[in-house]
Order: sequence, then structure tokens, then C-alpha cells
Amino acid sequence: MNTSCRLWVTMLAVGLVVVATSAQAADKLVGNADAGQAEVSSVCAACHGADGNSTDPQYPKLAGQHAAYIEHQLESFQSGKRANSIMSGMAGMLSKQDIANVAAYLSQQKTSPGPVDTYQVKLGESIYRDGVASAGLPSCESCHGPKGLGDSAKLYPRIAGQHAQYVVQVLTGWHNGQAWGEGPHAKLALSVGQKLTIEQIQAIASYVQGMNAVK
Repeated sequence: MNTSCRLWVTMLAVGLVVVATSAQAADKLVGNADAGQAEVSSVCAACHGADGNSTDPQYPKLAGQHAAYIEHQLESFQSGKRANSIMSGMAGMLSKQDIANVAAYLSQQKTSPGPVDTYQVKLGESIYRDGVASAGLPSCESCHGPKGLGDSAKLYPRIAGQHAQYVVQVLTGWHNGQAWGEGPHAKLALSVGQKLTIEQIQAIASYVQGMNAVK
């Protein structure tokens, strides 16, 4: 291949990369928090609160949650990868832009501090920090961070201050084999949940709820 041909092929390859990158950027919608507030007020507030701080502990707090995680979960409800009859219907009412807007608004809100729940909180802290070596269980903080703030890039949610009742619901579901889809996160969740005892689940939930409590 002569020099001119090599140059042409190189330019073509670069051009294809630029087009692919531009297409990916175009697919990523930018959320409008003001529009998201209106959507939350009309669709989400009854369960999750107007600012994402639910007062009913069976529903999760969404205030301060990572936008990418909220978008991922709403899309999973829409597609049926995450099964929930209520949320599938609610998410089905939202367009892709609506989802981006809702995620933008909720991610900008401040999570209200949860009251300290004293049930086995020391056990919960131990599991959160160190895991359970005898059960092959990693620490919670290895994914959710030492302060429970999660990791947006890896889609690990913020859990600090989350309702203990909701955390129990989720972990018990995983313990009983209720998967959230088929991806690596779902497999990890099942693996973690199935290694926990009910007492350990309740202890972790107690600790998590008080992680960002007012001192």
C-alpha cells in the first residue's frame, strides 16, 4: 500500500471514530431540572416526595441520587428488566427526555437525614465496613463508598440516609432471589443478598439509615 492509500485509510478510520463518538454524544440527553421538577410534582411526588425525600419508608428517597442511576432504573422499569407493577406504569408515562429531566432535578436535591435506628447498628457498621469473611461477603463500602455516596460512573447508588425499611425490602428481595435484570449488577446484588442472614440485613439497614444523621 502506497503512502497516499495509507493516509486515506487513516483519515477514514479517524472520521468513523468521530462520527461514532458524535452519535453517542447525541444519544445522551441533557436533563432540564426545572422541567424535571414539574414531572416529579405530577408523577413522582405522591410516593417519593416533591423533593425526592419520601416520608413513607416503604418508598426510597431519591433526593441526591446519581442522575445516571435514576435514568438507568427508570429505563429498566420501562423495559421490564426490573419488574414492579407500579413503577412500570409510572415510568411508562415518561419519554426519554422526561427521564433525563427527572434525574437532573432529583440529583440536585439534598437528602434529608434519617433518624438513627439502634437495631444492631454496630453489627451493621461492621458488615458495611469489613464485610463477612466467613461468608465470602465483601464490604458494602467497596461499592457504595465509606460515606455511602455510591459511584455514578459505575452505577452504584447513593444509600446514605436511605429508609431502613426500604433497604430491608431490597436486600430481602435479593436474599430470596428476586433479580433486577440480568446484567453484572443484578448478579452481584443476588450474590450479596443470598449470603446475608435476615438479622444481618436488618442491621445493615439500621446503619445505612443513620449514616448522614444530624450530629
